[in-house]
Amino acid sequence: MMQLYRNFSNGIKYFYSDLQKYLSILVKQNVEGLDNLTRQEIQLAYTMPKDLKKILPVILISLIPFSNYIIMPSVFLFPRQLLTHHFWTPEQKASFMIYFHKKRFKHSRPLFYCMESKINYINNELLKIKWNGIIACLGSGEHPTIQNVISCITLFKSSPYSMNTLEHKHMKKLLGIHGLSMWTPFRRRRLIERAILLKRMDDAIVKEGGVDNMSIESLCWALSFRGLNPVNMSIEDMKNWLDDWLILSASVDNSTLSLLLHSPIFLAYNNSNNLHLLYK
Repeated sequence: MMQLYRNFSNGIKYFYSDLQKYLSILVKQNVEGLDNLTRQEIQLAYTMPKDLKKILPVILISLIPFSNYIIMPSVFLFPRQLLTHHFWTPEQKASFMIYFHKKRFKHSRPLFYCMESKINYINNELLKIKWNGIIACLGSGEHPTIQNVISCITLFKSSPYSMNTLEHKHMKKLLGIHGLSMWTPFRRRRLIERAILLKRMDDAIVKEGGVDNMSIESLCWALSFRGLNPVNMSIEDMKNWLDDWLILSASVDNSTLSLLLHSPIFLAYNNSNNLHLLYK
């Protein structure tokens, strides 16, 4: 019990430190704007509201006298459901990352089928041939080159893959692969917000010197957030994958944000680290 209490107390300190940083970020955001936030600040601004919502009830209950006899066993038995990453052990962080990633990756194949079903909606014959090659490449178990995907970027500016033309089922699978609720009443807006967040994070990485200036923990989080399971990957492989993502992201503007949302398919759909989770 004492060890559990000590771990919980350390988690509280770690959480409180992040909360202070988050409050400072809100002030900085209001004064300087979103574009001046660092990569870590953008990440914390995204994760902290969710963490607050999750952990606040636990913290409030723990303040009640003698409640530790209830809270400690509960958080020990259900750390994924009741606690945030501030309280998790390194082993739990890796295990829970895989758990959440697997839930998201199961939407990859249905999303791919949604993309495949739109081939005949492409009017430009040359573009249709190029795109058919990309879909065939993915269907055969490979990934297309970044350059080939970028050459078809206009498909994400208008029909059939632009944000304004995506169908209900297609949007649901996009929400699922990005870990967003599929039952939200504002699906299109939520997806646009996620694409803008990804773009802002990508730009911040480049601005701060690229992947070589990121810690291993930051690399793992970045890959998982973008759709690739980083567990057991070498640092070099993680950097190379994220570099490819950043090249693709650099071609995206506000009119082609949909491409960024579909990028987990182009870059991670057939990756062995992801497939291992699906067929384990």
